Amino acid sequence: MTSRLTSRLLTVFGLLVFAAPLAAQTDVFAEDPLIVATYENRVAKVRELIVRQYPLARSDTDGRTPMLWGAIQGSYDALALLLEAEARTSLLDKFGNSALYYAAENGHVDVVELLLSYEAPVDQENRDGRTPLMSATRNGHLEVVQALIAAGADVGRSDYTGRTVLDLARDGRSRKVVQTLETVSYTHLRAHETSLHL
Repeated sequence: MTSRLTSRLLTVFGLLVFAAPLAAQTDVFAEDPLIVATYENRVAKVRELIVRQYPLARSDTDGRTPMLWGAIQGSYDALALLLEAEARTSLLDKFGNSALYYAAENGHVDVVELLLSYEAPVDQENRDGRTPLMSATRNGHLEVVQALIAAGADVGRSDYTGRTVLDLARDGRSRKVVQTLETVSYTHLRAHETSLHL
């Protein structure tokens, strides 16, 4: 009986602990009209708020701006408006993640390309030393990996634990991502060796 009661209490306790941050985040999220409009890709509302000069860099309690929320959700059209209004691509949340990191993590290749066209820092590291390329490789987003490499992302980087881009790709178990990185790494290594011999 005691173990059943303890189990129920832990289950309830676990749900309460898990639900509390989500509720707090939702309240802050709902209070900012630009964050909500960007997240939901409501272009007319985003345009209206920009015209009314609503602050583009206002953030929630985790430091996530409308730009970051749009990148998480893949809200291409809303993000295009924010970028045209000169919203900064280099802003980071409290975890050190950028809009490009979130777009890469979630496989939004169109948003990744949009952010890169506005010169988002391709190798911006978060608090763990991870870059957008590392996030995309770990999640198996081949098209995003290819776009980031084409933009000059450093395939030889490692995070603060010493794990390389290729290590993270292997954890993600996407054979195509691993093959792409192995090919790029080999080509990069050969080019480096050639330049040393000149």
